[in-house]
Amino acid sequence: MKKTELTIFQLFMAVVLTFLISSCKNVSDAQENGIIPNKWQSFHTIDEDGWLGERVDLWRNHRMWYMIESDFLLSGFESRPGTHAWQGEHIGKWIHAATLAYQVTKDGKLKTEIDETVKRLVATQLPNGYLGTYDEANTFINRPENESMKNIFDDVATSSKGFKGGWDTWTHRYNLYGLLTYERCFPNQNIVDACRKMGDLLIEVYGEGKADLTQYGTRRGISATTLLESVMMLYERTLDKKYLDFAEHIVEMSENNPGLRLMGSMLENISVVVPGQGKAYQLMANLLGYLRLYRCTGKEQYLKTVLNAWGQIKEEHLLTTGGPWSRRMPYNGNAECFAKPEDFNPEKICVEVCSSVTWMQLNIHLFELTGLARYFNEVELTLNNTLYQHQFTDGIDWNHHPTPNGMPQYVSGITCCASSGPRGLEMYSSHLAGKIKDSLIINSLAPASIELPKEYGSGILNIKGDFPIKSSAEIHFETLKNKNFTVEFRLPANTTLAGVEINGEGASAKESSKGFFELTRKWEKGDVLSIDMNYELRITNTRGEENKNWFAITYGPITLAQQIKDLSDKEPFDGENISFDKPDEILNLLSPLGKPNADNYFRVKNTDITLIPYYMTPNRELGIRTYFQYN
Repeated sequence: MKKTELTIFQLFMAVVLTFLISSCKNVSDAQENGIIPNKWQSFHTIDEDGWLGERVDLWRNHRMWYMIESDFLLSGFESRPGTHAWQGEHIGKWIHAATLAYQVTKDGKLKTEIDETVKRLVATQLPNGYLGTYDEANTFINRPENESMKNIFDDVATSSKGFKGGWDTWTHRYNLYGLLTYERCFPNQNIVDACRKMGDLLIEVYGEGKADLTQYGTRRGISATTLLESVMMLYERTLDKKYLDFAEHIVEMSENNPGLRLMGSMLENISVVVPGQGKAYQLMANLLGYLRLYRCTGKEQYLKTVLNAWGQIKEEHLLTTGGPWSRRMPYNGNAECFAKPEDFNPEKICVEVCSSVTWMQLNIHLFELTGLARYFNEVELTLNNTLYQHQFTDGIDWNHHPTPNGMPQYVSGITCCASSGPRGLEMYSSHLAGKIKDSLIINSLAPASIELPKEYGSGILNIKGDFPIKSSAEIHFETLKNKNFTVEFRLPANTTLAGVEINGEGASAKESSKGFFELTRKWEKGDVLSIDMNYELRITNTRGEENKNWFAITYGPITLAQQIKDLSDKEPFDGENISFDKPDEILNLLSPLGKPNADNYFRVKNTDITLIPYYMTPNRELGIRTYFQYN
C-alpha cells in the first residue's frame, strides 16, 4: 500500500472508531454494561426468489441432504478415530448452515434431521468433555503441542493417511460454533452444558500456566487460535467470565509467539502476509474472535486489529469478484496463504471458498456492529460473483480452489470449502432486511419476501425484480396497518441511484451517514417503492508479478469474464492499442450484446468474443479469464 493510501485509510479508521465508541457513550460504559449491542437487527426472511432463490435452493434441495446422508459427517465421532485430520469440522458447519436454512423454510423434515444430528453428535462426547474424532493417543489432550511437524497434516495435502494430530482443536471450534447456533434458535440447556464441557476441557489443557495453544497445528498455530471466536460465543451465551479470561489468554499466547502475533502485527500495520504465514482463511477466522472480544470488552486494540487487517485485505488482497486471493510462494509454503501484492498473477493465484465465506462473515459482523453499508457491500460483491461461481449448477459440486484465469474443477466430495460455501449463502439470506434504531432497513434488492414486525405495520415486505441481473427493484408493502416510519435502502457496490418512485411518482431520497438512502412518510398497504440504479462499466488495474499490468472489467456490482477452452485462447484485447492510464480506450471496445436472456453480456469490438457475468461461468468443459493483460 502506498504511503498516501495508508494515511487515508488510517483517517477512515479513526472516523469509524470514533463512531463506534461514541455509540456506546464510552469504553468504560461498554465494559460495565457487558456486551456492546449490535446496531442491526435482522427480520425473518420468509422466502427468496430470483438468482438468490435459485442458489439457496440448490444447496437446500441437494447439497444439504447429500452431506447429511453421508456417513462421513458423524462416523469419525461415533467410531473413533476418523479417517481425515479435520473430518470433525463438517458437522459443525452443516449444523450452522442447516439451522439458518430451517429458519427460512420451516421444513419439518429438516428440523427432525437437525435435531437427530445434534443428538447423535452430543452423545459421542466423552465424560471429560472431549468431542473430537481422534484416537486417545493423538487427541490434543495427550498431544497438546507439536512434538514435530512430520506427521501434522498440512492444509492442502491430498491424503491424511498416517496423520498424528494438528486439527483436533479445530474440530472443537466448529462443534462449538454449530451447537451454539442451534441452541440460539432452539434453547436447550443440555446443549449449553455440552459446550461448557468442551470449553472447560480446553481451559484445562490450554489455560493459564498450561500448554501453549500456538504450538499445536500448522502455520504457527493460527488454525488452533481460531478457537477464539467460538470461546467468545460461549462467553456471550453463558456470561461466565472464565471463558472471557480464556479468550484473552489465547490472545496473550498468540502475542507471545513471534511467528503469529496477529494483534501486534496489525496494530503496527505489518502485512497480513506475515502472521501465521498469512494463512488467509484462518487469519480472518481469528479476526472474528477479535471482533467479538471488542463487543464484550470495549477495548480499542481489538477493534483496531480487525479494522487494520480489513483495510489491508480490501486494498491489496481482494479480487474484483470479492474473493480474497492467495498463492503459494517460498515465504509462505501454502497455496491458501496471502501473498505479497507484487506476486499477483491471475493464472497462479487461487481463491479458497473458505476464505471467501470467512471474508463475508467478517463483513457481516462488522455491518451488524456498525450499521455501515460499506461492509455489506463487500458481502454482496463476494456472494454475487465469487460464491455463485464456486457453486456448480447441479447443486452438489463446488470448486475448491478456483483461479480467476484458468480451468475450474468442480467436485462432489465433502471438503472444507464445500462445507463452508452454503454458510455464506445462508448468512446473506438472513440479512436481507432489518432495523437500525427506528428505521426499516432494506439491505438487499434481491427478490424475497420478508416478515414485518408490528412497528412497521406487520404483514409482508415483498422485494420484486431480478437483481443482480437487472438494475432495478420494486419494494411492495403488503402491511396490515399503516405506519409512519423511515425506510432506508442500500445500493449495491459500484452503482449510483438513477431514480426513486413511490406509487409511480418521483420521490427524493437522501443518503444517510451510514451509506443508506432514506425516505420518511406514512407507509400504507399497497405502497410500491421503485428503485432504479445505474450500472457503469469500470476498469480496475492491478500490477503484479514481473511488474506486469492486468485489468478487470466490472459492470456495476458484476465482474465480467471470458469463457475459454484453455489459457492459450485469444485474449479479447490482443492487438488493440490500449493504455494503462486510459481505461476509456478499453471500455469503448465493448458494446451490449443486445440479445434476449443475455443481460450484462458485452461483445468485444472486431471480435466474436463475448464477456459474460462471472457468476454465469460455472462449467465443466470451459475455463475462465477474468483478468486481461495490457499489451
